[in-house]
Amino acid sequence: MTLRITLDTNCFFDYFQRAPHVIQPLVEMAINGQIELAMTTRVMADTLDKWMGPGASPIWQQILTFPELKTIGSAFRLGTSRLGMGDYLVSDSDGKKNERIGEIMQGAQIEDVDHIFAHIIDNRDIFTTSDNHFLKHQEQLKKEFGAIVLEPQDAIQEIRKRVNP
Repeated sequence: MTLRITLDTNCFFDYFQRAPHVIQPLVEMAINGQIELAMTTRVMADTLDKWMGPGASPIWQQILTFPELKTIGSAFRLGTSRLGMGDYLVSDSDGKKNERIGEIMQGAQIEDVDHIFAHIIDNRDIFTTSDNHFLKHQEQLKKEFGAIVLEPQDAIQEIRKRVNP
């Protein structure tokens, strides 16, 4: 079974602008078929929020060129979601999960809550981020939702252990 890894928005900033060597091993593993990489639909909203100019942000244009990348939907939100982009209306039980994630990650941006929500609902294996909004709640997210949240370097080590035991 292929491991399913979700990348947070900051992984793309690392790959394209700050430290490509940190994310490159994940890209190589995806190209070699060892893992499946995905982003949530919130990556687009996240990058646009950080871009103050007209049109699409430069980082979003780069993300569109990222190799071996799947997109997974999250909870549909007015003002953020767009028809046809993959977001969906959630059930009452999923809505309660989303609310609980927001309680756990109090003070985080709504995009962050929606990133991890999409990861959890899609039953993915590892959420990869260097964002403290996620990392400081690793244990609680794992305890309540089974979500494994790891920094890129730790995710790479965990993947290598699982792929090459």
